[in-house]
Amino acid sequence: MNAKTKKLLPAPNCIFCNKTIEQVGGKQIVHQQVRGIKLSKKFQGGGNKDYPFQSFKLSENPETYVVVWGIWSIWSQSNINNAIELFKQNLHPWFCQKCGNRTCDKCQEPINMPMGSDVIYEDGDIRHVMVIGINPGCINPKCTNFKNIVIPAKAGI
Repeated sequence: MNAKTKKLLPAPNCIFCNKTIEQVGGKQIVHQQVRGIKLSKKFQGGGNKDYPFQSFKLSENPETYVVVWGIWSIWSQSNINNAIELFKQNLHPWFCQKCGNRTCDKCQEPINMPMGSDVIYEDGDIRHVMVIGINPGCINPKCTNFKNIVIPAKAGI
């Protein structure tokens, strides 16, 4: 498995809450500054003491690591083992916007754009959602913060 070029499809469920994206809504997140998961050809450890990097060997040839980061409590041994197994099945683990704290401050439903996050799409493409200086609103039509924003599936936001 090539950590840099092989495109992996998203796993069926959130790595933390085990819900599908259909159950939660929003986007499937793989990376943020304070939490994430990826494959790497390099061992990574330590770094930020509050959100440390941890690496787990996935394969010997080529040498590939599953790298996770975030507060210790989110990366239980069970979550780490599950992530390793998903990567072995050529699936990319992800987490939902609720587990990634990209939710509406009024209703706790996903916001329209999970700013500052890298999102994985159904075909395995990963794109960054930039931080913008507006309130993107949320997906909940019953919330006062709801905005009916139509974003093309892979707008490169």
